[in-house]
Amino acid sequence: MRLLLGPVRRPWFSWLSGLAMLIVLIVEFVKNSQMTGSVIATSPTFNPMIGPSFPVLINMGARFTPCMRSIPEFTPTTPFQNCFHESETCTVEEMCGFGGFGGSEPDQSFRFITPIFLHAGIVHYIMNMLCHLRLGADLECVLGAPRYILLYMASGIWGFVLSSIMSQSTTASMGCSGALFGLIGYMFIDVIVNWKTIHQPVRELLKLLIVTIISLVLGLLPGLDNFCHLGGFVIGIVMGALIAPMRPNMAKKGKMITWGIRAAAFVILIILFAVTINAFYKASDPSQICPGCKYLSCLPVNNWCDM
Repeated sequence: MRLLLGPVRRPWFSWLSGLAMLIVLIVEFVKNSQMTGSVIATSPTFNPMIGPSFPVLINMGARFTPCMRSIPEFTPTTPFQNCFHESETCTVEEMCGFGGFGGSEPDQSFRFITPIFLHAGIVHYIMNMLCHLRLGADLECVLGAPRYILLYMASGIWGFVLSSIMSQSTTASMGCSGALFGLIGYMFIDVIVNWKTIHQPVRELLKLLIVTIISLVLGLLPGLDNFCHLGGFVIGIVMGALIAPMRPNMAKKGKMITWGIRAAAFVILIILFAVTINAFYKASDPSQICPGCKYLSCLPVNNWCDM
């Protein structure tokens, strides 16, 4: 029961998932070497995260809309320039990999999940692990593995769902940042729930707010996916209302209110997933659902919003 509800002594999921992501990163380098002749991307563009090229990352499962569903501008045979080698052309289907689409429409919906375990490079991995192995490990010990995994995966997945309907169609993204923002969102609920027992709760809330704002501002830089961050953050708040442990010795009325909030949070969670996934597959081009929203993930300077 302690494993289910916490607290637990060892954050096995945080440790093992961090290790799995490291192994995947090593595989990324191996595959980049096999497909491009270089361990890291150096041409036609250098990857500042010190990692593989984006076509290789797409080939390994990054979120990339043309691999997940058909859109007017990109059919399976649409060519991409400078694919795996400079001056080399490949089709969407070839770049997406995983055996292609079998002569039918793109259907790689698993790309809502696989990007969580991919990273754009060494810098990206280290940055995420600083939070994953600190805040993540601490939360897992408090919540127990099952509740923590639900929080982590729901935040990460919906982050990529939101990104899929807000980002430009040719933008690829990957990383566990959405899941980590979910942890931050959860912490807001945790502070509110335990307001009376936390030393200087206003200070803790302000610290969380400052970290969130700084992180979202950094998400405006090229190569980072703020929609994934925002999506994870929203789900983290909803999941916090759903799974946060009750305060000890809570009165019966308080317990009833808590269960009511949990029921509402569960309904909201289902609605968010259902509406956004439906929008992704029903729209003729998901990136046109909210064209102006792209400015939430980029600064309109140096053509950053057109990259």
